[in-house]
Amino acid sequence: MNAATAALPPVLLVEPQFVLRRTLVSVAREMRLVEFHEATNMARALSALNSRKFHGIVLDLGDGAEGVELLAELRKGTLACSAQIPVILMTSRPGAQDDAALHAFNPIGVLQKPFKINELLKSMSFMAAHPHGAH
Repeated sequence: MNAATAALPPVLLVEPQFVLRRTLVSVAREMRLVEFHEATNMARALSALNSRKFHGIVLDLGDGAEGVELLAELRKGTLACSAQIPVILMTSRPGAQDDAALHAFNPIGVLQKPFKINELLKSMSFMAAHPHGAH
């Protein structure tokens, strides 16, 4: 962490695709929205969530059930961060934006891939302004 990112809220970004991850990190840094900590898979995300507190999470649900299982663990309150931590979900699964099971986890937003970066930025701005997950 350097002086430019010291005051930014820490957010865990769980995204396996390198190019998308790098783009999101660069834009967030440039706009001074959040300081992303990166995880390329659910195992690394779980390790990060067990070891420190985050202000929010941007989570790619992937194709399997691991993303939903991670959300369930998170909302149970068994990890280092608050069970109420703000979450933004990203998915390439058709119809996920209307999936009641996902909305039961109370995400700030469910973004259907491919999405416009402005959609994510709007949700991240909301996340950065609401610190209730950083207890």
